[in-house]
Amino acid sequence: MKLTTYSSADGFLDVALQPLLRDEEKNNLILGISMKVRDGRKYGEEAPLFLTVQDADELIAAAIRTPPYNMILHCEDNRLDALDVIAEHFIEIGHQLPGANGTVDVVSAFVDKWSQRTGESAFVGMEQRIYTLTEVLPPTNVSGHMRWAREEDVPTLVKWFLGFCEEAVPDDPPANPEKNVRRFMATGKLAVWDNGGMVSMTGSSRGTPSGAAVSVVYTPPEHRCKGYASGCVAAFSQWLLDDGNRFCALYTDLSNPTSNKIYHNLGYRPVVDCAMYLFGEAKE
Repeated sequence: MKLTTYSSADGFLDVALQPLLRDEEKNNLILGISMKVRDGRKYGEEAPLFLTVQDADELIAAAIRTPPYNMILHCEDNRLDALDVIAEHFIEIGHQLPGANGTVDVVSAFVDKWSQRTGESAFVGMEQRIYTLTEVLPPTNVSGHMRWAREEDVPTLVKWFLGFCEEAVPDDPPANPEKNVRRFMATGKLAVWDNGGMVSMTGSSRGTPSGAAVSVVYTPPEHRCKGYASGCVAAFSQWLLDDGNRFCALYTDLSNPTSNKIYHNLGYRPVVDCAMYLFGEAKE
């Protein structure tokens, strides 16, 4: 096996893009973030990390990290031995990992190897599922309509973005929520559901060559249980498909059965279960 590191996303994608595209839906996160970095997106002050593991010139594993965020792993199911090589590499260079994301079998195998070698404990921060959609099943009898976010919406959307993060990723608060909102708006992919005023939002900040990821789905508590999120996600997903995407993808928190049911009813179908592990002791 040969481990190769890359100083740029371009170099990484030259090697990893085509193999990862063989299962584009499952690999939408590692592909999407790599492509965003290639296009100039900065996720933190430290340089991003990219690596591949090959055997006989075949890609068997890959990993990326955009500090301060977790490492994202890909590995062929029948070559989990490649994870040993990745773990040893990070240990050799003295790199500290806050956590790792990947499909359940892959990330749990890596975490076991990492903990054995470093002595660090780990815990599951979130159990997730990737869903994809190719045909929207629109909800009925939802009052209102989708429209694009506007400048005058920004103060409210910043509060909603914070609300989304507090519920979805409470251990990872955004450093600059307004910057995040404006980044979504700059791409033209932040939508709200309007029913005599804004009642829900969703957006897309990354994609793959033939797909788009849906995220930041949020309805403030006072407007919930009225179908607004379903209407917004359905209309936005249809727009993404009409815009030329073959599929839409999203990650769900498996501890939230309501959102998982909503997405299923809209036509989203499960692809694979994933997990986010964090290193250290779990908070009480």
